[in-house]
Amino acid sequence: MIKSQKRWSDMTGDELAAATREFDAPDYRPPVRKPTRREVNQLDRVQRKAAAGRFRIALSLEKRIVEQTDDYAANHGTTFSEVVSDALKQMMRKKPA
Repeated sequence: MIKSQKRWSDMTGDELAAATREFDAPDYRPPVRKPTRREVNQLDRVQRKAAAGRFRIALSLEKRIVEQTDDYAANHGTTFSEVVSDALKQMMRKKPA
């Protein structure tokens, strides 16, 4: 007989801590699964929609700047392109034409 698990909202603080202890480990790696075809198609639609009205450009930047920007983007949950775009917008607001 399989014992049904108590709902999270019905657990005490100690019960909840015990039930989620495995997620507290700094080396915890959740299992990875391959996305379904539906999920891949959904991601493609979102990416195409986000790319509408954007241009691809080629830039020559110092390696150090690219590495620092890439690290910054990864640490702040954003993309390299968004960091560059935000920096350009901020620069244009500060300097009059």
